[in-house]
Amino acid sequence: MNMLSIPGDIPGEAVAPRLNEVLCKRLVMAKIQLDRLEGDGACKDLSALSAARVEFALASRALADALIAQEAADELDID
Repeated sequence: MNMLSIPGDIPGEAVAPRLNEVLCKRLVMAKIQLDRLEGDGACKDLSALSAARVEFALASRALADALIAQEAADELDID
């Protein structure tokens, strides 16, 4: 199974891709917020910008960790 594939409603299908969907959405929302704050030249709220950068980093790491764990689980299933 492709790690980024969107699961359907197949009985017995892995739960991990659904988690990946949530993590992808978190990452997208963090990126949108970060881009909005960075693109606003008049933004003086450095704490909001810093928080957006932290959330983007945390979301990126969470998705990467989930994909690594899923890949490891897939490798164990193949062997």
